[in-house]
Amino acid sequence: LGKLTVTENAVAVTLTAPSASKTYDGTALTKTDGVTATGLPAGFTVEATASGSQTDAGSSANVVDDGYVIKDAEGNDKTANFTNVTYVPGTLTVNPKAVTITTGAASKPYDGTALTEGTATIGGLADGESVKLTATGSQTEVGSSNNTYSITWDNADANNYTVTENLGKLTVTENAVAVTLTAP
Repeated sequence: LGKLTVTENAVAVTLTAPSASKTYDGTALTKTDGVTATGLPAGFTVEATASGSQTDAGSSANVVDDGYVIKDAEGNDKTANFTNVTYVPGTLTVNPKAVTITTGAASKPYDGTALTEGTATIGGLADGESVKLTATGSQTEVGSSNNTYSITWDNADANNYTVTENLGKLTVTENAVAVTLTAP
């Protein structure tokens, strides 16, 4: 009598972890579900999870966890029959969050003293994060300049943010007060 022999399936099966992205919000980005399989015979499915985590702006790998299960059409575990299984990682990407720094504007006629305006605000930080922000602009002579600022990133990381500036103008105008010069 002839032998009927079923060998392990050496066809390449590829398990690919999912990718995901979001804007920075101070919490971790994870994507455990959505692992896909290619190379399985018709009717076969895979049960698999992925693990990875990205909190700060940037990217990292999302990898397929060991412990996947390949099932036939009846739901029976046939994992042991597939020996050529490879993993392809996905990518977890956190994009920087947009914030806007606004400084105040002011104007005055020239009087020989510096014009300053102390308003400086930031909008759009993630919950629970803060910065120290100080308006630093100064204009003494006739003309205009931006009301600049200095920033110290307290418990926030500058790399997690894209800053847009809305800087006020400090303007010193010519003094229109009448000056009378009287000869002796």
